[in-house]
Amino acid sequence: MSNDVAEIASMIRRLEETGLSRKAIAEGANVGASAITRIMLGDAKSPSFRVVNSIKRFYGETFPNADPPQQRFAPGCQPRAGR
Repeated sequence: MSNDVAEIASMIRRLEETGLSRKAIAEGANVGASAITRIMLGDAKSPSFRVVNSIKRFYGETFPNADPPQQRFAPGCQPRAGR
């Protein structure tokens, strides 16, 4: 599981800890329940941008005071100044 997928799985796990079912998480994120299941089973190696952003959005709405996810760059790459 890549770091990004592991981060999304961690968000889903935390949402589940609040008592939400995977179906409720999928509905809240406006994605298919199968997408949530594939991520949690490790079958989704690279979920779509829409699925990832939808889950992050729902997570942010559920935990408004949570630390924002860190922007990641490829190994050895850094953002340019001013960007």
